[in-house]
Amino acid sequence: MKTAFDYIVVGAGSAGCALAARLSEQPGLEVLLIEAGPDANPWTIRMPLAVDRLLNGSTYNWRFEAEPEPGLQGRAVAHPRGRVMGGSSAINVMVYTRGHPLDFDDWRDRYGCAGWGYGDVLPYFRRMETAPGGASRYRGGDGPLKITRPDPGANLLNAAFLAAGQQSGHPVSDDYNGAQQEGFAVGEQSILRGERRSTAVSYLTPQVRRRPNLTILPDCLVERIDIKGQAAVGVTVRRAGGTTAIRARREVILATGAIGSPHLLMLSGIGPAAQLQAAGVPVVLDRPAVGQNLQDHPDLVIQFACRQPVTLRRHASGVGRIVTGLKWFALRRGVAASNQFEAAAYLRTRDDLRKPNIKLEFFPLAISHADYQPYAQEAFQIHMTMMDSAARGTVSLRSADAAVAPVLRFNYLDSDGDMQTFREAVALTRRLVQAPAFAPYAGAEIDPGAEVRSDAALNDWIRSRVSTAYHPSCTCRMGRADDPQAVVGPDLAVHGIAGLRVADASVMPHIVAANTNATTIMIGERAADLALNRSLPPDPAPWWRGPQPAPTGAA
Repeated sequence: MKTAFDYIVVGAGSAGCALAARLSEQPGLEVLLIEAGPDANPWTIRMPLAVDRLLNGSTYNWRFEAEPEPGLQGRAVAHPRGRVMGGSSAINVMVYTRGHPLDFDDWRDRYGCAGWGYGDVLPYFRRMETAPGGASRYRGGDGPLKITRPDPGANLLNAAFLAAGQQSGHPVSDDYNGAQQEGFAVGEQSILRGERRSTAVSYLTPQVRRRPNLTILPDCLVERIDIKGQAAVGVTVRRAGGTTAIRARREVILATGAIGSPHLLMLSGIGPAAQLQAAGVPVVLDRPAVGQNLQDHPDLVIQFACRQPVTLRRHASGVGRIVTGLKWFALRRGVAASNQFEAAAYLRTRDDLRKPNIKLEFFPLAISHADYQPYAQEAFQIHMTMMDSAARGTVSLRSADAAVAPVLRFNYLDSDGDMQTFREAVALTRRLVQAPAFAPYAGAEIDPGAEVRSDAALNDWIRSRVSTAYHPSCTCRMGRADDPQAVVGPDLAVHGIAGLRVADASVMPHIVAANTNATTIMIGERAADLALNRSLPPDPAPWWRGPQPAPTGAA
C-alpha cells in the first residue's frame, strides 16, 4: 500500500464518505479514506426496520456508554455510533431532516462562522440530495443521496397524527426540508426502494471506488495524528500487521464524529494540557475547548393504548414478524422497508421562542421500557425530542491508548428550563391526542399515565425516562481564532495547527434543531470545497418564519 497521499480523510462516516468522494473527483489528487470498522453492507444494515439490531449490537457499533447521569437518577445512557463504512449513517434511524434556517444564520451571526448562514449552506444541501419531488429552489434533483417521502395515508395512525396537528391549530408544512420547517409534516427518509441509503452506498458507488486516485482502508484504527512543529504531516495507523505511518502531502481531515474527533485530537496532543498530561500524552497544543460543548437532543416517549388493531403489533412478533421479513427479502416491500417514523412535527412549546424547540415523532407501536419488547396490547407512542437543550457535556481522555473509549458526560436535565420544556411538551402532546382525529384510536395513557399531572410527579417521570436521540455534536466547534471556545475556524481548519481540519458533527457551534445526519453530510460536502479553495454561490432564499416573539421591552 502507498504510504503518502495528498489528503487523508479519517473516518468513513456521514461526512467522511461525502468528503472523500468529492475530493477524489479531482483526478490529480490522491485521497486516502480510513475507517476503523469493516467495509460491509449486510442485510441488517440494508433493511430499514432492522435498526434495533444495529443500535443494540456491537459488530458495526462503537457502543459508547456515558457516565451515570445525576439528572437521570444515576442512569448511564448508551450512545451507539457507527463503526463501519458509512459510519452512523449505516446504523441510524434514517430520518432525513436538515435543520431550521435560523440554526445556520445563528452559526454565522452569533458564533462568527462566516460562510455558514442558511443561504450559504442551502446550495450544498441541494447538491447532495435527490429529493422526492425533484429539483426546486430548496431541494436537489440529482444528488447522490436519494430521499423518500412515504405515503401519509398508508397507515391510519400516521394520518390521524397529521390531522390532529391541523385540528389543534398548529402549522402544517408540505416539506420540512423546504421553505417551512415548522409544523406537522410527512417525515422524509434516507431510504430508496426499501433499502437504507447510507453515505457509503450513496457516495462510494462502484464507479467512485474504481477511481485510481481513491484508496479505501477499512479495519484500520488511527492511533494519532503525526505532527511536526505545528503542522499535521500524516497519521499513524494500527492494523492486524502492526503500526504504519502514512504521510499527508496536503492535509489530514478528521471526520470521526463528535466523540471520535476530539478523542483523536487529544490522543495527538491537542486539547486541555492538564488532561493530556494526566493521561501521559505529550502536549503539542494546549486547546482547552477540545471535547467541551458536547450537545445532544434528549428524547422522551409518551405512550397510549390503541382502540383498534391498526398498530404494527401484528407485524412485530410471531408469524407476523416472519411474514414481514420474508416480504422484505423477496420484494423489498412491506413494514420492514420503512423506518416507520413517517410523521413528525417541529413545534414551539411557548410563544416567546424564535423557532421550534420540540420535535414530535409518531411511532405506530409502543415498546415496553422493561424489556424493550412491544406491549401485549395494541398501543402507539410519540417521541418528544428537545431541540435546544441547555445541557453541555464533555468528551475527556481516559487513556493514551486509542482503543480505549473516552469518558462521556452529557449532563442531561441539569437545567430547570429543560425540565419546563419537557413538561410543556407533555401537555402539548396530551392535548394533541385529544383531537377529533385520534378519537377512534387513542385509548388510555399507558406511560406515564393520566394520573401523573403535578410538576413534581412529571419531573420524577421525566428523569426516569429521558434518553438520547443519538445526536452528539459540537465538541470541536467552529469560531473565530480569537474565540477561546472554538477549536476550528469557519474554514474547518484547526486553530494553531497547519494542515489539519475537522469535518463532522463536532464542528457545529450549536446543535441544529433537527436530526443531525443531513447537516453532517452537508458539512462533509462543504469541507471538500473548502479544502479545494472553492465554494458554491450562496442563495438568499426566503423562508417561513412564523409568529415571532415581540422585541424585549415591547408592550
